Amino acid sequence: MINATGLRWILTVLFVLPTLYALWLAMTPGRTVPGRVGHLLHAVMGAAMAAMAWPWGMDLPVAWQVVLFSVGAVWFAATAAFRSPVTDPLRTRLLVAVPHVVMMLAMAWMAAVMGGSAMSSGGSGGGHHDMEGMDMSGTDAVSTMSLTGAGQQWTAASLAVALTAFGLLWLSQAFERGRVAPASTRGTAVLVQDAAAEPACHGAMAVGMAVMFVLLL
Repeated sequence: MINATGLRWILTVLFVLPTLYALWLAMTPGRTVPGRVGHLLHAVMGAAMAAMAWPWGMDLPVAWQVVLFSVGAVWFAATAAFRSPVTDPLRTRLLVAVPHVVMMLAMAWMAAVMGGSAMSSGGSGGGHHDMEGMDMSGTDAVSTMSLTGAGQQWTAASLAVALTAFGLLWLSQAFERGRVAPASTRGTAVLVQDAAAEPACHGAMAVGMAVMFVLLL
């Protein structure tokens, strides 16, 4: 998807590091089943986003990505609605789940759009307009494709704005939690830094996704 080698590697690292961390969290003892599934969904999403930065990422099966990430969106909404710490009202739990739901739906939408382009371009003989609403750019462009349909462009722009906002919110949470604790409470400092890593990874992935959507405009 991305021609610029430097940007391709930056985004790859931006997605791979949170993916590895999500896998580590999923395998950590003491996690609940919903927690493990959520981390695994984020890991798969990060791996898929990293693949999309490379030409071979266009060859990944589209249908399973759309189904998996759509089911992932339902999973995050359902677990937020039905889990029961009584201390958290339903509205609060659903608001916390919104960024995860949006990321999953955004991933499903991007996979569908890019997958449709790849399937169309396979039989088009390399034309510049391989499908309606998609322009296959030349090798001098940053991205190998861009959306031309107004509806798809507005969708991509809206998702880019939303993901940027979520990313900044998560990063601010990470900075807040990562403040260095006093030397006398070193154990507390370690716990605080661990608590900061998860929102930092979510934030990095959201910002990386936002960049990918901007490249489609």
